[in-house]
Amino acid sequence: MQKEKLSLHIQYGAAVIAAPVFCLLYSEIFQHKADDIYWLLSDGKSLFFLIFLYPLIEELAFRGVIQEYIDQNTKQRRLFLSLSIANLLTSILFALMHFVHHEPIWAILTFFPSLVFGYFKERYAQIAPSIVLHMFYNLCYFSLIGN
Repeated sequence: MQKEKLSLHIQYGAAVIAAPVFCLLYSEIFQHKADDIYWLLSDGKSLFFLIFLYPLIEELAFRGVIQEYIDQNTKQRRLFLSLSIANLLTSILFALMHFVHHEPIWAILTFFPSLVFGYFKERYAQIAPSIVLHMFYNLCYFSLIGN
């Protein structure tokens, strides 16, 4: 049990490291860089909403309600490895929701972090790890790529 817990914490650490790497790769591939990486620090209202409130609301809605509902109705079935049907369907909905405020390519790419958030929600059997991870991913996105 202790070894499994350590493995889970290592996986979580890797997911944290992946956030800035993911954002920097996106920035390099699509040549999209923030004009001013400090804009977020000078705008407290945006900082609060983009880094704290929106990830909290999104995780409560997508992982706390939608993924839980789908998981219960699919009897926690797995597709392959540790990917659940609930996580896959929730991540598709999550990516679709991001089309409202983001460029299409970025909205599509939110699918992958969403799978990560859902994975940790299921593995830790609580929502707090996915909320914290989502906040960190948003911090990386908005500070490295921009608004």
